[in-house]
Amino acid sequence: MKPELHLAEGHKFLCMIIYKFRVTFENQDEFLREIELRADQTFEDFHQAILGNLGLDPGMLASFYICDYRYRKLREIHLIDSESAPIVLDDDLEQETLGKKPLLMHECALKDFIDDPHQRLMFVYDNLNNWTFFIEMIKILPAGNATVYPRFTKSVGPVPRELTATPKQIPGVENNMDFPFEPEEELPGDLSDYDQIEGEEDFTEEDPEEPRDEFTDDQ
Repeated sequence: MKPELHLAEGHKFLCMIIYKFRVTFENQDEFLREIELRADQTFEDFHQAILGNLGLDPGMLASFYICDYRYRKLREIHLIDSESAPIVLDDDLEQETLGKKPLLMHECALKDFIDDPHQRLMFVYDNLNNWTFFIEMIKILPAGNATVYPRFTKSVGPVPRELTATPKQIPGVENNMDFPFEPEEELPGDLSDYDQIEGEEDFTEEDPEEPRDEFTDDQ
């Protein structure tokens, strides 16, 4: 068989393979998602599927992490080029990955990073709050002929409250944390009528008595 035919057959075979992942959120037992993706799809496809299912803001920075079986981070896959993104140092990454060319989601196919039938990943959304999803591959299966991927096969629990409370980064809209002050009663313009504060002693000066002349003759 010619090498190019062999590669074409291999690519076709990978297109027919489906990775099924279980997705959980931090320590919330009531949240669970199961998603299927083709082996040749990218981490950007995975990212967009998660955001679409949960209704999250696509303007937030996010990253995938390739992990070992204990969820120790081995390699980061960025949403955008780190040169145009704020620098966020991650002390959990293995030192040997530092200094390497950054990996980008749209350039990284799942098949190139899945080398374990129970491969574990982390998806960190909003790099300021670091909301963390734990991902584990649970099955490899053949693709359906007419099935569109990615697709969610199980959704348990609502969107975590922490995610819906995160301010959206919408251009031109500021997140104003100042609460409006609304006085219960309108203050009068002239306070001269208020000589005494309720509950306080009246210190209004009265006209002093005319002093007596000690040397006045009583006679």
